[in-house]
Amino acid sequence: MLRTQTTAVLVTGSALLAVPLALALHTASCGTLPPVLGPLAPLAPFVWPLVAAVAAGAAYTAVRRVRTRRRPTAPPPAAPAPAPAPPDPTGLPAPVDHFTGRVIETDAVLRLVRIGHRAIAVTGAPGTGKSALAVRLAHELRPLFPEGRLYADLGGARGEPSSPAAVLAGLLAALGAPAEEQSGTAAALAARFRGRTAGRRVLLLLDDAADADQARALLPAGEHCLTLITSRAALRDLPEAAAVPLAPLTEPDALALLAAVAGPDRVFAEPDTARAAVHACGLLPLAVRVAAGASRSRPTGQMSVLAGRLTAERDRLHHLRTDGVAVRAAFEAAYAALGADDRALLRGLGACPAAPVTVRIAAAAAAHDTARTRSGLDRLTDAQLARPAGPDTYLLHDLVRLLAAERLDHETAPADRRAVLERVLAACAADASAHGGRDWGVAEQHTVPHLVRAAVREGLHRHAHELALAADPWLEGRPGQSPRIAMWAAVLDAARRSGEQGWTAHAMRGLGSAYAHEGLLDRAVDHLGMAAALQRHAARTEQTATRRLLGDVLRGARRYEEALRELRTALEGCRDADDTVGEAEVLRSLGALHLDRRRPDEAIDCLERALPVLARHAGDTAQLADARHAGDTAQLADARRDLGTAYVQAGGFVPAERHLRSALALYRRDGLTAGEGWTLRELGRLEELRGAYGTGGELHRAALAAFERAGLGAGIAAAAEAVGDNLLVQGDQWGADEQYRRAAAAHRLLGDDARAAEVRRKLGT
Repeated sequence: MLRTQTTAVLVTGSALLAVPLALALHTASCGTLPPVLGPLAPLAPFVWPLVAAVAAGAAYTAVRRVRTRRRPTAPPPAAPAPAPAPPDPTGLPAPVDHFTGRVIETDAVLRLVRIGHRAIAVTGAPGTGKSALAVRLAHELRPLFPEGRLYADLGGARGEPSSPAAVLAGLLAALGAPAEEQSGTAAALAARFRGRTAGRRVLLLLDDAADADQARALLPAGEHCLTLITSRAALRDLPEAAAVPLAPLTEPDALALLAAVAGPDRVFAEPDTARAAVHACGLLPLAVRVAAGASRSRPTGQMSVLAGRLTAERDRLHHLRTDGVAVRAAFEAAYAALGADDRALLRGLGACPAAPVTVRIAAAAAAHDTARTRSGLDRLTDAQLARPAGPDTYLLHDLVRLLAAERLDHETAPADRRAVLERVLAACAADASAHGGRDWGVAEQHTVPHLVRAAVREGLHRHAHELALAADPWLEGRPGQSPRIAMWAAVLDAARRSGEQGWTAHAMRGLGSAYAHEGLLDRAVDHLGMAAALQRHAARTEQTATRRLLGDVLRGARRYEEALRELRTALEGCRDADDTVGEAEVLRSLGALHLDRRRPDEAIDCLERALPVLARHAGDTAQLADARHAGDTAQLADARRDLGTAYVQAGGFVPAERHLRSALALYRRDGLTAGEGWTLRELGRLEELRGAYGTGGELHRAALAAFERAGLGAGIAAAAEAVGDNLLVQGDQWGADEQYRRAAAAHRLLGDDARAAEVRRKLGT
């Protein structure tokens, strides 16, 4: 740069000096100025010195300009210092990455802000993302509070909550209070804090409050201030704050969070295992984040691997940790904050099934009376570790229950732990016997077998057998028999260990019944045959019940002669024992057998004799809400359905419809979906015989939908074939073929290849 500037100076100076030199040479040689300057000849003595001076001045100016550029310029004069701005604390933590969901809760908080609430409490169980939501909202609301945003971690979850005085001192310092105002009693500090926030627009985020008293002491005074509070406690004693409780995420939001953290490709590639993973995390944001982070840290990690690790309950909390963040720590802090009695109660609940727990079962687990247990459960609810699930019923989050089970293992002697499980098993068996599982649902369908297996592992064989017997009548009517099969397999294991032949017979009978419900008829026949052989010396009622069930299964397998032999043997046994109800049940089975053999008159004779006894028996027990009543209703409904079907075969359409409609009402009243499906199919056939194929098709489709809800493969196959036959008669060959293919596939899944081939032969006919 310097060389370029120097060159420019020299060029300019040379150009300027060339003028006077040329004039001088011309004058010296010619004696006069150039012609253009002729008029200035009289002034020649003066022009030469003037031109030389101009040239010298121009050269000097150019050189000075270059030198001036080379020297640094002097700094401009300093502007006067602005007046100090008021303090503007901005101590908010940064928002978390990949925040997902919480649309409803966000809208609720913003609505409360709009209508003028000055304090809002975001509460929820550990891991529900209270702090993440509150921090995000605080950043979103920053423009509304230009005079300060304050943040304080109150340490409630650590079990060592910060004192209000210490927190207030820090808040005053953030607001610019002098040092002398940052000390004193809590009351004095609170008064100063309220004074400094009065008339200002300040947002205060109090994170992780231990209780209402701690939060109340920190509330600002300004009418335009807003306080966001997060707490695991319900803060019912803080009426100043509007509550916004957080529940676990919805499944779509949990999957979106998993995809955002772990990577969408992994989630979209294995959607089913991704769903299993987020449900194993209990749909808690913290657990989903940790699980996703653990998966992402392994480049070859797949959703199936993650879901597999989280499937085993005993290891689930161990796998939910990454980079120093552990889900267990959040729940352990909440556990440590409980009193000794409440910790003991929570440990006892670790032995309970993953389902709604009644106060009576919880009292048995804790060995307390019901009043004391109810108070403890209410305190666990306040601590967000349990929640009400109905009258005298509570529910623990799965991860809380797993922590409780861990604490039970680690803090309880083996003998005491066995005693807890023994009390829980006895209470669950009593609950099943007294109430018949009328309030039970899908959760109990899986956890009762889990309890039975746990009892067998602990050597509590008698308790396992008693619970299985009590729960089986309810499990028998549930769609899907895999849990029931697992339960009776565990009882069979217990029977072999203890040498109890009677238990072996019960287990074989239970397995045979479950396999029959699943449509696995060959397995059912084998197990029921072994049960009948083992019951030679059992009570007569048990023998006849097993033989009647064996006859029903043989009928389903189209082994009609064997079925007839077993049912007649059962009928004789009932008559010898003067068991009129058992006799009616066997007559009902014989009626169904005659139906399959296309002998409607014999079927009507058997069923008309059975129906009054079954109706009277069901009426006698109508006031009892137990499993026996549910079974009696099913027997009565089955008898009415079969009688209606028999009248259809015999051509008596009016009595047929009456009995079928009555059966349908009974099935629907008691939620017996499989029976509803079979009855709808028979009503569809009745309408087809009347020539109403449109109505018949609608009834067949309703039957198919009922079987799908029940998960009954045999019913799906039968209903799909009936829909196909109906469509074929109406000229819809394409639709009929579609249903025939579906029916054939259902038969193949049941292992009935012969029936599948029969249905396939209808294709294209």
